[in-house]
Amino acid sequence: MKNILITGAASGLGKAIANLYADKGWNVLVVDIQDELGQGFVKELHDNGKKAEYYHCDIGQKQSFDDLFAAISSQHDSLDILVNNAGVASAGTLESTTEAEWQRLINLDLLSVIYGTKALLPLLRQSKKAHIVSTASFAGIALMPGMMTYNVAKAGVIAFSETLHGEMSLYNIGVSVVCPAFFPTNLVSSMAGASDKTKGFINKQMQTSGVTAKDVATDIFRAVENNKFMVISHKQSRRQYWLKRLLPMFFMKQKIKVFVNMMKGIKK
Repeated sequence: MKNILITGAASGLGKAIANLYADKGWNVLVVDIQDELGQGFVKELHDNGKKAEYYHCDIGQKQSFDDLFAAISSQHDSLDILVNNAGVASAGTLESTTEAEWQRLINLDLLSVIYGTKALLPLLRQSKKAHIVSTASFAGIALMPGMMTYNVAKAGVIAFSETLHGEMSLYNIGVSVVCPAFFPTNLVSSMAGASDKTKGFINKQMQTSGVTAKDVATDIFRAVENNKFMVISHKQSRRQYWLKRLLPMFFMKQKIKVFVNMMKGIKK
């Protein structure tokens, strides 16, 4: 039986990915810091005849990934898919962000991906056909003003993944980076320091996006099957991606206009 490990799998996108792979007969290694929630999810999968295991991990601690590797390698000889999914959100301009917020976002959204991948790479190399998936965000491509720390951390995940893609070709390990825009999750709850109006604006974008966590999970599954690097689920985001590549200055002016209008609305 093949093994897939998903960080942040007790809720949101991670849980949607876990459900999809469990339905397809995979053994799902549910990794989270929310022990009660994660263990409950694993029990739910077991009750439905699915294979799953729960492992605790604090993605903010490198040692926790080393401990995770030790725990998994004692039970399994290989890992077929690693999904670096867990992370947090943030909003704010350069002037408003604190040193603590920079450290929080870089640690939980970028370094966690790096440390997790490095720690689990020996198990991935034992698989005949392994794949590494990391959840970034379209924010790491669009780089909308007012989301400074989040943009930088997620852009780092994209840069890490692209570099890793080249390096892992030596071992025939596939790499994908997921860059979704807004879709309904509990991400806003992790946005420390964001105003209620900012959170309200983002929640509205999530609810009206027309894309669900299940949709993104399905796109991830297809990307792994086809060894596709960049995963952008939202149709509008795919258009914006090409607009930025072909007409970067026009794209920049348009996003500044959106930012200015958004800030006017928030300040009212």
